[in-house]
Amino acid sequence: MIKTTKKLTKINKEKAQTLVEFAIVFPIVLLITYGLIEFGRMMFIYSAVTGAAREGARYGAAAGGIGGTPQYADCAGIRKAVRSVAFLINIPNSNIFISYDKGPGLATVASSCENLVTMVSNHADPIDVGERIGYRIIVQVTAQYEPMIGGFLGVSGFPIISKNSRTILVNIPIEP
Repeated sequence: MIKTTKKLTKINKEKAQTLVEFAIVFPIVLLITYGLIEFGRMMFIYSAVTGAAREGARYGAAAGGIGGTPQYADCAGIRKAVRSVAFLINIPNSNIFISYDKGPGLATVASSCENLVTMVSNHADPIDVGERIGYRIIVQVTAQYEPMIGGFLGVSGFPIISKNSRTILVNIPIEP
């Protein structure tokens, strides 16, 4: 009879010890899992923003035009190309900045796509006149990263910014 009572007491103590160990370890495991998920989300947004800036610059640098407008002056098309790559994150027009210059550290040709469109419509296209090489399109895309439960943990979000530039191809025949 005494042996049976000792066995039951020992089993109950082991169950209680297991429950305490679980209560100590489980929050740590949850925190690590949450950290992995958040890191994955952050890397996904970074990758999407980088790819979106690259695609916008590629679209704008391509030779050709749409309805008489050069492709580098197709603001809506460039923004559409950016959004087509970053379709799972919301990037408003105000977070897609398009500018033009003559190269790294050189003169700015147009500070925004809308300024260039105005010049093109006034028949004063600075890119299609004069020098045929060296002009670049610069596409900068910004997305805001916000942790899922960051307010609870005291962590705030931050912007993820990617900038990509390409040389604009003007009047270059492309063979099919």
